[in-house]
Amino acid sequence: MLSLPEWLERLESQHPTEIDLGLERVSAVGGAMGLLDHHIHTFSVAGTNGKGSVVCVLDHALRHAGFNVGVYTSPHFHRFNERICLNGREAEDSELVMAFEAVERYRGSVSLTYFEFSTLAALWLFREWSVDHQVLEVGLGGRLDAVNIVDADVSVVTSIGLDHMDWLGSDRAQIAIEKAGIARSDRFCVVAESDPPTTLIDTLRTVGAKGLFISDDWHVHKGLLTTAGKRAVELPKMKGLRASNIGAALQAMESSGVGEITDGLLEAVSKVRLAGRLSVLEVNGLRVILDVAHNTESVRRLVDFLRKDPCQNVTRAIMGVMRDKPVRDMIEACAGVFEDWRVVDLCGVPRAMAAMHLADEIGPERVVAAGAFNE
Repeated sequence: MLSLPEWLERLESQHPTEIDLGLERVSAVGGAMGLLDHHIHTFSVAGTNGKGSVVCVLDHALRHAGFNVGVYTSPHFHRFNERICLNGREAEDSELVMAFEAVERYRGSVSLTYFEFSTLAALWLFREWSVDHQVLEVGLGGRLDAVNIVDADVSVVTSIGLDHMDWLGSDRAQIAIEKAGIARSDRFCVVAESDPPTTLIDTLRTVGAKGLFISDDWHVHKGLLTTAGKRAVELPKMKGLRASNIGAALQAMESSGVGEITDGLLEAVSKVRLAGRLSVLEVNGLRVILDVAHNTESVRRLVDFLRKDPCQNVTRAIMGVMRDKPVRDMIEACAGVFEDWRVVDLCGVPRAMAAMHLADEIGPERVVAAGAFNE
């Protein structure tokens, strides 16, 4: 029997490409496993930024309401187990191994990507755990993402930005169609994008989904959420989480009809902390800010934070990035913030941009160090 590290090594190499969008393969295996016949009440969350925030708030809110909650997210920070959780507890190695073995038994000759295999493992575990609700974070896009084999009871679209353009399209109009692909007919889709492309609106209308748009159907103003059901609540203030994303999660909760937005629920939600979102540490007397900004919009948020709460003395950047990102735009968004840069090679990540190429994009005269980063 393979150990979890051995399984993960196998998953990384068994499919010819890391990203291979489409539902045919994963649907076939999911159907064979009986996962598509066994429906669990589902929240699916798509968007360029803010997915993790919405997922985490929903998780805390549903657990406070007394439900057993399965959560599927990606990527992970330290270990794979973070991706699949039951009531806040990470899946154990033995549980993940059993799930992978279950997928392997049913997949036959079908080749699955790392993410597709992981998604099926998560859905299998949620069924085994008899969860009341599953909260699923879309990995890439929406319409053709493996998560979309499940019909969401409530879907959430957080924001529409320029990211993963090699797969999703070259502009917001095309990307919006992909994100809206998680919506279902006659079911609510909560939209937290304040400037939605018309293609998103048109796609929801074509699908027959019940779109609930921020600033039209529900509102967030100066920290106050007014839901589509006319419930007015003051949102808790949490570093690294935008009020619109907190509001979207609570609106999804209301739209699902599974629980009330009570003071106790808001108190539970206020304890949400997201690793890597404007995380501030003190290391050897230095202020270190960790942020997973990985596209232009999220970089701008980080820059706004640094300008409002600047570091003392010199502010230095350490950066590694995937080569399919809008790297030049991300760098330009940092204009005037960093005195110098240190760039890293993300060893073992095929999509990563080599440090020397990243240094060229930044400008060699501004880069003071470059090298490999090994876990």
